[in-house]
Amino acid sequence: MKYHINKIDTEKCASISEAFSLDMITSTILLRRGISEKKDLKFFLENDLVYQHSPFLFEDMQNFVDRITEAIEREENVLIFGDRDADGITSTALLYTELKRAGVKNLSYRLPLSDEQYGLTDAVVEEIEQKEVTLVITVDNGISAAPEIRTLRKKGIDTIVLDHHLASSDFPPACALIDPKIEGEEYPFPSLSGCAVAFKAAFALRYSRTGFYQERCILFHAEPQNDSIRMSAVKMENLIEYDECTEEISTDGYISAEMSRIISFLDDNLPILVLDSSYEKNMLEKAFGTQLEINLIDIRSRIEKIIPLVKDKSLFEISKISHAPRYEEGDEEILSLKSLFKSFSLHSDKSLYEDIDYPLILAAIGTVADLMPLKDENRIIVKKGLKELKKTKNKAFLYMLGKLNLLSKDLTARDISFSIAPLLNSSGRMGRPDVAVRFLLSSSDDEIEKLYSELEAMNKERQRLTESLAVNARSQALSSKEFFSGRFVLIESEIPRGLTGNISSKIMNEMKIPTMVLSSEMDDRISASMRSPENFDAKAFLDNFQSFFSDYGGHRCAAGFSMAKESLPAFKEALSDFVLTNAEYFLQEEESISVDFDIPEVLMDTSLWKISSFFAPFGMENENIKLHLSKASVVESYHIANRNDWMRLSVEINSKVWPAVCWNAGDGKIKSGDEIEIIFSPEVNVYKGIKRFEINIIRMEKIIDNESENEQ
Repeated sequence: MKYHINKIDTEKCASISEAFSLDMITSTILLRRGISEKKDLKFFLENDLVYQHSPFLFEDMQNFVDRITEAIEREENVLIFGDRDADGITSTALLYTELKRAGVKNLSYRLPLSDEQYGLTDAVVEEIEQKEVTLVITVDNGISAAPEIRTLRKKGIDTIVLDHHLASSDFPPACALIDPKIEGEEYPFPSLSGCAVAFKAAFALRYSRTGFYQERCILFHAEPQNDSIRMSAVKMENLIEYDECTEEISTDGYISAEMSRIISFLDDNLPILVLDSSYEKNMLEKAFGTQLEINLIDIRSRIEKIIPLVKDKSLFEISKISHAPRYEEGDEEILSLKSLFKSFSLHSDKSLYEDIDYPLILAAIGTVADLMPLKDENRIIVKKGLKELKKTKNKAFLYMLGKLNLLSKDLTARDISFSIAPLLNSSGRMGRPDVAVRFLLSSSDDEIEKLYSELEAMNKERQRLTESLAVNARSQALSSKEFFSGRFVLIESEIPRGLTGNISSKIMNEMKIPTMVLSSEMDDRISASMRSPENFDAKAFLDNFQSFFSDYGGHRCAAGFSMAKESLPAFKEALSDFVLTNAEYFLQEEESISVDFDIPEVLMDTSLWKISSFFAPFGMENENIKLHLSKASVVESYHIANRNDWMRLSVEINSKVWPAVCWNAGDGKIKSGDEIEIIFSPEVNVYKGIKRFEINIIRMEKIIDNESENEQ
């Protein structure tokens, strides 16, 4: 069995376990996954929105807020232009709801319908002008629409772009351009979904309605050392620390305030906020004498009303119970003050989080549906969104959960991937994404039932059409497979762009080789989807041809792109040359699986499921943990749905019998009495409301002798 385990620094592992009160197995897995920095650990240990990155780290976020405020004051006609996939649908519904909440009266939305191409087009621009719209906001698109946005600008129509796709060097002349992938953008996390970008913008708009928006201040704290006083100060605006200063002042006699860096830093005509003004004033007098006049504003009473936990506690005491300082480098007490102020500013105005569950749920759906990596702040968005969805009172969500048999279930990212996202995506793939948006926005019982029925019907029609098109595509697939010497399949057919992913998945699953399906239904554009087996990296393959694409992306097993139709002949020639002259690139040897931990039999207990839940939610770049076990005894086995490679088993490990399932059992010749070596993930199976711990076997081999092929 081929597997490998990444080496780790055992001292670092012990340090993480001690610092964050984690067991050694969890710390080991974190390190093996490359998660060792405090700032990255934060998103596994915390769930609160206070740990999000400030939306104002986007360079143009204040421009967005100010332009929306202007549109509200002028009662302008505002149009949201979205996209047809689940990310674009949820983005549109989220922004529409939040702009209505903010006070935009004349608001409408538009998505590509029928066979219309992605993004703004000349026809859409003309339609916008006829509707006398003065502000267009693109969501999940727009970054590549520079020509169309220039045209809008010439017509006196402003545009705001909220997108997450790769940008070309030709930036659209928008009055606010918010995209984490823009070159030069300093936002710390580039892998947000389109809906998460919309959520960040909506949160910024909410924050602008509090009394803290654009209010600059200085946070100050002094700490006595052995023979000195350490003075620290940070300048804050919109939840961002934009400047800092620390100075050690000797207590062996006063020094001149004019010579002090910290005094110069404080002398900026900004309010200086402290937790205990009498204490801080005493520290300043010890360093500079009683002649120094600095106005300190004590915020303790205001903070204690919002955060009662800190009542009567010093910053030193607070630093010992606060989580925030452990995720940053620096002095714990000033870090605690900064965290306190941030929490205070986020919770002082209750309206900031009022009805936040709805946009959070949408952002979680968009993030998972668009295959965004579940790391960094995406983890908080999805964790919080799933939690809010489970307890939602929103009529549309409740109806959908009931129809999908998800009510009262502990919802997971998998439920979004396999139940919710396909339903929403089907409307876009069938050319009617507006139906999904209307469903998400509706509060009428009758309308919700009617629109859901339409979504359900479109989903069934999508499935039927996929089957029909797949049958027609098979003959072309066989010819293509032969042309490419059995290495690759390229299908070029009149397939609706919304179904290319489904068709490529079906053909790839049958032929077990990388499959690409092109859609040329639009006049001047080609869109394509690619699917591949687990041991072939589809996204890395497309990297070889990126010069042909106007946009592309994806991950190991699924990718896609769009390009100008005029580039198709040259692309096909380059593709053929690459596939036919690089046979070794397509060799599909058994992949060496990266294993998180080698579990001794004696450690096989339910604590592994607790460790697994620590890493949830699972998804892109954060799969369920993979564990290796050198020996398990098969007590019982049988096939599922008459398929040799699908099996249910009962396996005995350390004198306890565990239920197991395997969807990749090979020839399926494992039987009762066999001893097997396995790589597995702990999972919880829920059937008729009853939970049980289950082993999901990823790979298994019958033990014939004591030797096992592995890579250490």
